[in-house]
Amino acid sequence: MARCWTRNWKRKSARPIRPRRNDRPLTPMAGRGGGETPLHVLIVPSWYSHLRSPGGGSFFRDQAQALARAGHKVGILAPKVWGVRDYRAGPLPDMNLIAAEDEGFVRVWRLNTLHRLPRMPYRDSRAFCAAGRRLYDAYAAAEGQPDVLHGHAALYGGVLAADLSRRTGVPAVLTEHSTDYAQGKHRWWQKRLIRRALRDARARLAVSPQLHDILIDQYAGAARPLEVVPNILTPAFEANPPPTDEMPGPFIFLCVARISAEKNQDGLIRAFAQAFPEGDEELHFIGSGEAAELERLAREMGVAGRVKVLGVCPPEDVRGRMASAGAVVLASYVETFGVVVIEALSQGTPVVATISGGPEGILTPESGILIPPGDDAALMRALAEIRARAAAGEFDGQELRRGCLARYGEKAVVGELENIYAAALGGSNETGTT
Repeated sequence: MARCWTRNWKRKSARPIRPRRNDRPLTPMAGRGGGETPLHVLIVPSWYSHLRSPGGGSFFRDQAQALARAGHKVGILAPKVWGVRDYRAGPLPDMNLIAAEDEGFVRVWRLNTLHRLPRMPYRDSRAFCAAGRRLYDAYAAAEGQPDVLHGHAALYGGVLAADLSRRTGVPAVLTEHSTDYAQGKHRWWQKRLIRRALRDARARLAVSPQLHDILIDQYAGAARPLEVVPNILTPAFEANPPPTDEMPGPFIFLCVARISAEKNQDGLIRAFAQAFPEGDEELHFIGSGEAAELERLAREMGVAGRVKVLGVCPPEDVRGRMASAGAVVLASYVETFGVVVIEALSQGTPVVATISGGPEGILTPESGILIPPGDDAALMRALAEIRARAAAGEFDGQELRRGCLARYGEKAVVGELENIYAAALGGSNETGTT
């Protein structure tokens, strides 16, 4: 059970937060002479799990846990700014209380604040950074000053990491994940904040080659140099090899994603119905969201008996279904990475995915099929093709798994991060700021 300490900084009688000693065994760190040199890394995500989003920030959590398992001391700052609309929508957590709780080997520091200001430029960034500075002061007092600050997504974790770096001299690293760049959603003042966060970072990372190119195109020199470090595969997918025996039963196309317009599940149902109006093929959906509309569309297309909307499934069930599926399908309009793609490959399952900003940096002709987003005809042909190729034995499940672990496994990604941290500690950000 997670241990939790809280402190209200306005009350002298509150229970103090106790510092934690990092008693994890040390491991050699790549890029720093190969000795036993653990680092103290403070992760600063733009969003994280909270009362109304228990699964939020899973990518950040996975990376933090991987660094901790490698022997580093890792903390997470998770300020959360609530607005008046949130207040009207239902109960909120206690405000202005700094709390620390252990998640595995990582301690998460939280602070919830409420703002009552109307919409205006810089409102959210200022509120987020004000809460983050309070949280950092408490963190540093209890845990000590970190060696590296690692912001995830510029708005506003990267902005906060850059702000703390200027105040403390601790180098900041920024990883960008957001799909908003590809969709052109940023306003003028957000672009200013992003540019400054990029410029002030000692190292800049993108989770896919496509996002890398978009950032260079939009922010030019402020984004250079920019490296690609992918999201990490969770240990459960590394430790659970796919079955080697052929699984009996129908050929299953599996889609694992929240049900939403941008994930294009309705287009997938239309393409499936056109590709397989009859037969024993099935299409299964896993993910949160409203199932009624998908079920209605399946009835209209005449495939209701072969389309199953399973809702949210336990992680172990998801892994098992991926391993036994004939193919995993991701029909999204926009992705910055596509964790589902590497999860499927880790289970030895080929993938059909759209050229949507992330999957095209992962898939090869040997591991799946790429198609344009929003093209039902192309998706229909891809479903039929991957079905035929799988029947012909063209996909080597063990080879798919080996290639996936070599690039996206914990050891590979942590090694890249360690080298980047070492470089950040030893040099300038190469954009004029040292």
